[in-house]
Amino acid sequence: MTELSIKNVVGGGSLGKELDLFSVAKTEFDYFNTQYEPESFSAVVFRQKSNGPTIMLYRSGKFSIAGGKSVEDVREGFDKFCSDIQDKTGLDIDPDLEIRYFVTTGDLGRPIDLSAAIIALGMDETEYEPEQFPGLFYRPESEDWFMILFSSGSVVVDGNPDIDMLESAYKKVDHTLSKNGI
Repeated sequence: MTELSIKNVVGGGSLGKELDLFSVAKTEFDYFNTQYEPESFSAVVFRQKSNGPTIMLYRSGKFSIAGGKSVEDVREGFDKFCSDIQDKTGLDIDPDLEIRYFVTTGDLGRPIDLSAAIIALGMDETEYEPEQFPGLFYRPESEDWFMILFSSGSVVVDGNPDIDMLESAYKKVDHTLSKNGI
């Protein structure tokens, strides 16, 4: 079993005011390229010119940020975003950022019989439709995380910004499966 590795840090927040997205989208930014197609998506998408998280900014001033490889990466992208917004638009913003969850991956180190895993993990908390998707979704009702298991033994664990909780969930599922001979 490998340790979990963070693949994506997802956050969001607000700039504290409503915005004219047409004006924002027409602005030349130092760190970001923008894309705005209101007929198909209601946010301005900010993509960093260098690698970094992507930000989706809505008229309400709320935003989502995703694609960071670490919390520091997301905070750095957020700081560049706020700096660009203030410097290039002249808007007086009151930004806040909340780290919402991590997307992590790991490998249990063995193939998993997903049909047997349904029984071990509980039919009420699992969903597996191999014709639609090759992974088993495990969503324990009493937890703040969920997991996708693949027959190769690879897993995706996310839904929480506490890496220790995600590691604990990963080990707990590995133990439950091992205990049941899976």
